[in-house]
Amino acid sequence: MTDQPITAVFYSAPELTTNFAHECWQCARRLPITQNWRGDITTAELATTAMVLWNEREILFGFECRYTELDVDSEFDVNEERHALWDRDACEAFIRSPLEPHEKYYREFEVAPTGQWCDLIVDRSMMLADWEWKSGMRTASEIIEAENIWRVVMAIPFTAFGCQPQPGDVWKANLFRISRFNGERQYLAFSPTFTEKPNYHVAEAFVDLRFIKPA
Repeated sequence: MTDQPITAVFYSAPELTTNFAHECWQCARRLPITQNWRGDITTAELATTAMVLWNEREILFGFECRYTELDVDSEFDVNEERHALWDRDACEAFIRSPLEPHEKYYREFEVAPTGQWCDLIVDRSMMLADWEWKSGMRTASEIIEAENIWRVVMAIPFTAFGCQPQPGDVWKANLFRISRFNGERQYLAFSPTFTEKPNYHVAEAFVDLRFIKPA
């Protein structure tokens, strides 16, 4: 587990764009994801940076990911949820708002380099997942093959949580990336879970998700 928080920076009208040179994303703090789930430093060839913005309506997660191999679907419809997206390359955010009934109850959001997505409610106390739930999340993505980089954004409305944060509020969250390197699956984590086998579903490893509004 890391002591570093995930900081969401307020921006009144963020755009759903993977152009991270855009003014809105320039306001976001860069959050390097440099470790795997065990806490080992990962190769620079999988360099991953997360960014988080929010406004009154939604929270946006941006990820810039270097890669050497792509593991994505060749045929897909971004309008349809792609169940078990974690079987391919994906970035993930697990978020627990103050309204959840206990610490092992949270919401999971994923996006692939193709823009495919999935969302679900997780209750690890009973080992249950609600796949029928729909958050209303939106995504954007691009793969820049000449630079071996892919970028994704997911925008999640606060209606998905049933509450809206205020500046200074603190929720709980963790961020992840699943990729492939030298033919093997790689499991990166902003806050490592330190399980024997790759497992992101460790609520005790969640860190503060802080909502700030610059003056």
